[in-house]
Amino acid sequence: MTPRELFFQLGADRRRQVHLSLCQDALTTWVAYAGAARSPLRYRDSVVGMRHRVDVELPADALRSACAGVDLADIATRYLEPITALQDDDLTFPDPVEFAYYAIYNCFRKYVVGEDISEWLIVNQALSAHDDAEAASRLTRTIDEIGPAASGNGDR
Repeated sequence: MTPRELFFQLGADRRRQVHLSLCQDALTTWVAYAGAARSPLRYRDSVVGMRHRVDVELPADALRSACAGVDLADIATRYLEPITALQDDDLTFPDPVEFAYYAIYNCFRKYVVGEDISEWLIVNQALSAHDDAEAASRLTRTIDEIGPAASGNGDR
């Protein structure tokens, strides 16, 4: 059975646990990138030309909120500008960092805001924050860590 098939055999609560675990792993990619910066991360938006400082704590705060199921730190508002900047190409990150950023953002949107975000999108983005060759084994290992009770749909 493929890791994708294993994932979709999990009940909703176990899929959520996998998402949170994968996003926690993806957060390490973000933290390493932000921590390696020699100066504050900044960008200029192309619409009005304002300079902005990247809120490096935002992904960690968003993941804490996703785990709690509530917006603990005005995450929805704090994401507005950087997500727009990413979509407008005013803000760019290396691909693995951008995937980590989006995985955590989408996890927050799904489990806090209640948006209909594809479950597989979050998995793919979180796994893409790491070496592609490890994706299948990373997902399988995460599913296994959730535990054998994770199979089936009895844990909605």
